[in-house]
Amino acid sequence: MEVAIGCMEVIGRESSAMGKSLCEVVLISGFLGAGKTTLLRNILSWPGDLSGTAILVNEFGRIGIDGQLLEGLGSPVMEMVNGCICCTLQADLIKTVREILDRFHPTRLLIEATGVADPIDILKALNQPQFQNKLKVTKVVTVIDADFWEAKEHFGHLFYNQVRVADLVLLNKVDLQLPEMVSRFLAEIQETSPSSSVVPTHHCQVDPEVLWKPRSPQAFKVDPFFTMLHGSYQDSQNSTKFGFVTFSFESEAPFQEECFRELMASLPVNVYRIKGYALFSDKRVF
Repeated sequence: MEVAIGCMEVIGRESSAMGKSLCEVVLISGFLGAGKTTLLRNILSWPGDLSGTAILVNEFGRIGIDGQLLEGLGSPVMEMVNGCICCTLQADLIKTVREILDRFHPTRLLIEATGVADPIDILKALNQPQFQNKLKVTKVVTVIDADFWEAKEHFGHLFYNQVRVADLVLLNKVDLQLPEMVSRFLAEIQETSPSSSVVPTHHCQVDPEVLWKPRSPQAFKVDPFFTMLHGSYQDSQNSTKFGFVTFSFESEAPFQEECFRELMASLPVNVYRIKGYALFSDKRVF
């Protein structure tokens, strides 16, 4: 089991520049626990031909969890662990994308960014000249936990950047909110990022047409006034500056289920996400 701040995974495909279309990249962003992996699992269960799709997963923690969750769904999965691909692992991101393109020759690449990743930095890496004739970013999707929206000021400019660069924002877990709150959140998100399409979701269930629809022609940007208010996005080069840490625990001995559930119920509010497998005497649960 792992207590972590974020994880990321990319799925994609590649084609050569000689007479073939570019590999289409869909970047999936969003804060910890928003539902990014759930969205990926939904995508891979949709009807249609996904044989040309590959996945890249980035875990901020030491243990790769999301890769296990996505195995067996028909698309190749590659993981990057123990760091954030927008900062400490950026060179590894470029290397891994190249490997995916050379090894799998995908037509579509889905990238799930860790919850503490700034998508602006990832987009900069994907816009490297070496990828100019190999891939193109067709959509940036950001998943927001509806329960976190009112606390957005506590997460700083990283949270805002994840929203503002998105072509599509999924306000997830709306089933846990009052209808009037959902309406207000949707309006506030649209005001924060006027160029984004904003869709309320439950378990990240969304119409495939909404996700595959091409992005608007305008490029992502961060206006100077916003940067002045929330600091330069380049500060995200080290996620520990924001106090994000990850702790991993592994044991072959089973947990006592009652004690485990009491622990989960008593976690402090600054633990944003816990993800992993728990082994009890009679079962293993996720």
